[in-house]
Amino acid sequence: MEQVRKLKSENINKLILRYVIPSIAGTVIIGIYSIIDGIFIGRTVGAEGLAGVTLAFPVLIAIGSIGIMIGAGASAIISISLGKKDYEMASRILKTAFYYIILISFIITFLGLLFIDPVISGLNLTKNLENYVLQYSKIIIIGAIAQIFAISLDPILRNDGFPKKSMIILTLMSVFNILLDYILIVVFNFGVMGAATATVFAQALGSVLYLKHFLLGKSNVKIGKNSPFSEFSIIKRIAKTGFSPFIMELAFGILMIVHNIQFIRYGSSLDVSAYGIVIYITSFLYMVYLGISEGVQPLISYNYGAKKFNRVFEILKKAVFINAILGICSFLTILNFPNLLIKIFNPHDTNLIATTTVGLEIHNFAILILGVSMVLTMYFLATEQPRIAGFLSLGRTIIFILPAIIVFPIYFGIKGIWWATVFSEYMGLIFTIYFIAKEIKKIKRRI
Repeated sequence: MEQVRKLKSENINKLILRYVIPSIAGTVIIGIYSIIDGIFIGRTVGAEGLAGVTLAFPVLIAIGSIGIMIGAGASAIISISLGKKDYEMASRILKTAFYYIILISFIITFLGLLFIDPVISGLNLTKNLENYVLQYSKIIIIGAIAQIFAISLDPILRNDGFPKKSMIILTLMSVFNILLDYILIVVFNFGVMGAATATVFAQALGSVLYLKHFLLGKSNVKIGKNSPFSEFSIIKRIAKTGFSPFIMELAFGILMIVHNIQFIRYGSSLDVSAYGIVIYITSFLYMVYLGISEGVQPLISYNYGAKKFNRVFEILKKAVFINAILGICSFLTILNFPNLLIKIFNPHDTNLIATTTVGLEIHNFAILILGVSMVLTMYFLATEQPRIAGFLSLGRTIIFILPAIIVFPIYFGIKGIWWATVFSEYMGLIFTIYFIAKEIKKIKRRI
């Protein structure tokens, strides 16, 4: 428990390094193996295989969003409870999260397998492309419990005071995934089925290691003795606190569907493939920003619970500064070397390279500010303010972008679809700054 108590007294710079570096390493590793998935598919199956995985990706995201909701919600309120020295509540929250992960996973697998065929058939894809989408989706749905456990328990492990252990587990998952990718895709030529199977098996490995920590290891937060299915107030609190990252992730899946529909409507499967490559490239940067945001979350939550508000804002300022610098560096890198990044996925298809370059250069303007928006939104999640966090997430991922993605291409064609994301991110940042300014005034009156 000592490593948790240090959160309110240790030097802030040391704390940020101790929590953020393992968090960045872990999320970046996830980003790397996601990119390697795309590289294997792009180089072995080709542009149509990439399009198939891109069309199926919303299924992976939708399932992952449940894990994010439980993990982000439970970890934040566990950390706040630890800050208040309410160790019994922290234990009750952990046990409740465990049981609901299992229940929800089985529901998702049952409903997913029941409805996936008619949903995909309704997209009116070519037979080959439809097969790719179904192959990938069904394997991911069957492995839902592994994905949700792995995603949920990682932030809880960090809030338990073990950021390095989180990094080690994520590293092992990633290495295992990459090895399986090579074996299943390259050696056995299983294509998109191999990519999906590798992902599920890697997540299963991670789930076992996380469960071992909490059930057999030396965790600070112990499993409570409560009856979790009667703890509706706790699961409601978890859901409310985790709603913001849940809706962000789920909305991203919905947006991928809308993007794919619009790209097919105004372009072709080539544009869908280009979109997939841009997502793979920018997902790496997203994971870096996410690593910083998730790394500082336990620090903010614990100190907020302990009423150390000056430390809370000092941590937040440093995190914003780091993400702002990284945003500028990422922007300049993409601006100067777009083709170099794109050719990693498919070096020979000149049409695909040209199409992807246009999209990446436009999307780059969103990358510039994405990190700042993410860490500021994370503040409201970390301090258990779900309404504001939820509104900001909905703004960036639904309210601003959906009208833009429908209207912009009418006037600007394919480029309008790309510009819709940029418009949404900047509108979201304006509202985020407004709410942060109000929060600072409110906290200053309490200091």
